[in-house]
Amino acid sequence: MTAEDIAVALATHLPDARLRAAQRLKGGVSAEVFRLDLAMADGVERSIVLRAMGKSGLESAQEYALLSALHAAGLPIPRPICVDDSRRHIDAPYLLMDFVDGASEIPPDLAEVRLEMMADALMSIHRLPTASLPPLPLRLDPWPELPGFLPQAAEWQTLRDYFAKPGPGPFAGAPVLLHGDFWPQNLIWRDARIVAMLDWEDAALGDPLSDLACALLELKYLFDDARVDRFYAAYRRHASVDPLRLAQWQIYVASAAQHYMGAWGLEPSREAHMRQTALRQIREAAAVLGVGGFSRLGSGSV
Repeated sequence: MTAEDIAVALATHLPDARLRAAQRLKGGVSAEVFRLDLAMADGVERSIVLRAMGKSGLESAQEYALLSALHAAGLPIPRPICVDDSRRHIDAPYLLMDFVDGASEIPPDLAEVRLEMMADALMSIHRLPTASLPPLPLRLDPWPELPGFLPQAAEWQTLRDYFAKPGPGPFAGAPVLLHGDFWPQNLIWRDARIVAMLDWEDAALGDPLSDLACALLELKYLFDDARVDRFYAAYRRHASVDPLRLAQWQIYVASAAQHYMGAWGLEPSREAHMRQTALRQIREAAAVLGVGGFSRLGSGSV
């Protein structure tokens, strides 16, 4: 995306704004994200975010409607300004939203308390009433897609056999709002509180344990087991967790991660660490399910 593209987008949606500076922000693999510092015609300076969306996840209008509903419901969501999926001046759908200043990193000395606050925040998402939300995909059952993601090496054959059988069926409870990618990089902290929850493109309605499994894996990439266990314990103070259903979702999210992460553009050492962590989660969750040949410890191969 060029400076000219950004200027045309601003002229279209914020004609009273003058672009002072544009900065590419760190993000995932699915979107280009820019901080735009603006001078408004009335002399006020403000910063917004332009997020050019990728091909996966929610449709742009769908995500904009979700962000608007979540902002109105009082979740810490940056105020959405507009959505444009015309592709007239930027070759991708994009969102404009308020910029929220803060930091995503969790300092080691604050990890325990902030991980507990993260668990509280995840539960606030799962408890949000869904009646006013736009239509979202359903995420109720890991079983149908899971065999396509499982590792292919011979040592994983017993696990592939396990998931080749009929599963227990989809989540039977009332579907809850799912973030879909709940991890520290998608949270903004300021003054010891979460002031923004970002990147809702993988949102859905469904089984809350799918969100919990994703969060646990993301935290395992970053923290030791004791700190991850603290997050898990904090979540379980709010809701009971079926360990067998959680294990199924843990295998699903870890298998999907190791299946796709080669396309994420990671540094080789980072990818190796994440891949081994994902495989360890598959192995440990398989042990919870009682699948033969797996234990709580070990690495495994693809």
